[in-house]
Amino acid sequence: MRVLFDLTHPANVHLFKHLIRSLQTSGAEVVVASRDKDVTVALLDAEGIEHVCLTRRGEGWAGLAAELVLRTARLRRLAASFEPDVLVAAEGGVSIGPVGAILRRPRVVFAQVDRARLQNRLGLPWATTICTGTGYRLRHGSRQRRFSGFQTQAYLDPQRFHPDAEVLRRCGIRPDQPFAVVRLVEWTAAHDVGRRGPPLEGLLHAIRRLERLGRVILSSEAPLPDALAPWRSPVPVDRLHDLLAFAGVCVAEGGTVAAEAGLLGTPAVTCNSYNFGYLDSLCELSLIRRAEGLTQAMEWADAMRREDGLKQRWRERAAALFASTDDVLEVMRNTIEQAATPAGRMGRS
Repeated sequence: MRVLFDLTHPANVHLFKHLIRSLQTSGAEVVVASRDKDVTVALLDAEGIEHVCLTRRGEGWAGLAAELVLRTARLRRLAASFEPDVLVAAEGGVSIGPVGAILRRPRVVFAQVDRARLQNRLGLPWATTICTGTGYRLRHGSRQRRFSGFQTQAYLDPQRFHPDAEVLRRCGIRPDQPFAVVRLVEWTAAHDVGRRGPPLEGLLHAIRRLERLGRVILSSEAPLPDALAPWRSPVPVDRLHDLLAFAGVCVAEGGTVAAEAGLLGTPAVTCNSYNFGYLDSLCELSLIRRAEGLTQAMEWADAMRREDGLKQRWRERAAALFASTDDVLEVMRNTIEQAATPAGRMGRS
C-alpha cells in the first residue's frame, strides 16, 4: 500500500505521526508533503519524519489563494511520480481533492472543524471518505465515517503518550512547582484572516496577574516581542505536550492546545470564539472552559488555580473519556486501509 499525506498545519503532524509510523512498520510506502507554516516543518524534523516541503504559507487572501494554486500543482506532480493508493489530509483536504480526482485515487479527509467554511467548501466535495468524531455537526451522507472521540486522542492516548518530567527539568522548570501555560496563536490560518490577538499592554497585564500564584510560561506560534521575552517557554516545540501535562492550568487562544491540555488532565480555558462542535462537546464534558476573551480567560484561570483538587478532577474526567471512546488511531488506520482496497477504490472518481 502506498499512502500520500498532505500536512499543512502543525496540528496535522501530531495527528498523523503515530499513524505514519504504524503504516511504515507494517510495510506501507509513505510520502509526506509538508508546508512551511508556523512550526510544521520543525515538528516533522524533530519527529524524524521525512517530508517534501511544497510551499510556504501565503499572506492574506491573495497570498493564500496563490499558494493554494501552486501547492496543488506541485502536489499533483509529486503524486503522479509516487502513484499512491490513497491520499490523506486533515480538515478540508483542499489540495488532495482535485489531485486525487485527476489521478483517480481515493481521498480520505479527517475533519474536525465543522465551521471552517471556506476550507470545507473547497475540499470536502472532492473527498471520497470523510472521517469525523464527537461534536462534528455536518453531514456528508455515505462518504462519512463517524467515530466516538476526538482527533487529539490519536496522539495523547495514555497507551502512546507518557509525559516526561525530565524534559522540563532540563529546561529549568520544576514540574512539582505550580506553573501556568499561556498559548498564543499566530492568526494566520485561512479562517483567521482579518482577526488578531489582544494588544501587548493587555497581554502583559493579564500575565502579571496570573503569575501572582506561580510561574507563567508563554508558548507562541509566532516570534514574541522583547517585552514578552521573560515568559518565553524554554521547552522545545516538539515537547509542548510534556509542558501541558504538568501545568496547573492552561490558557489558550486556540482551540487545539486547549483540547490537548484538557485531554492531558490539565484545567484548560480557551478564548477561541469559533463555534466549533468539538469544542462545544469538550465544554459539555467539562474538559475545557470557553471565555469571551483573553482577559476573562486569565481571570478564570486565576480563580481555577485556587481550587483545591481541580487538577485531579480534570484527570479523572480525561481518563473517563479515553475509557469510553474509540481508539482513534485504530479508526484512522482502518479507514485508510479500507479506502486503499479495491472495493474502497470503487469511489475514487
